[in-house]
Amino acid sequence: MCDLANLENLDGARLVRVYTSQEGSERVYAWFGGSMVSIYDAELNEIDVFSIDRLPGDDWPKVVEAFIEIHEDEIFMSEEYTDDIFYPWGISSVKIQD
Repeated sequence: MCDLANLENLDGARLVRVYTSQEGSERVYAWFGGSMVSIYDAELNEIDVFSIDRLPGDDWPKVVEAFIEIHEDEIFMSEEYTDDIFYPWGISSVKIQD
């Protein structure tokens, strides 16, 4: 998945999260402290960055994880379609008895 030649791009990261999909999209999120989260592709080239808001006294790692999840959800919701949800699981119909 990742190019070890670019592994140094994650040096000093305090939090790293990796997301992959069946469609082949791979993103690596890295937080180095502060209010910015870097996003890398599978070769660990920085492709984007976003900022996070935080209130004084918040637990930074939990706040960062929440913002990464929100960012991933936004990417997921903007997709034209995905084949990793709404899978019928082999059930064609279910009859509920009263």
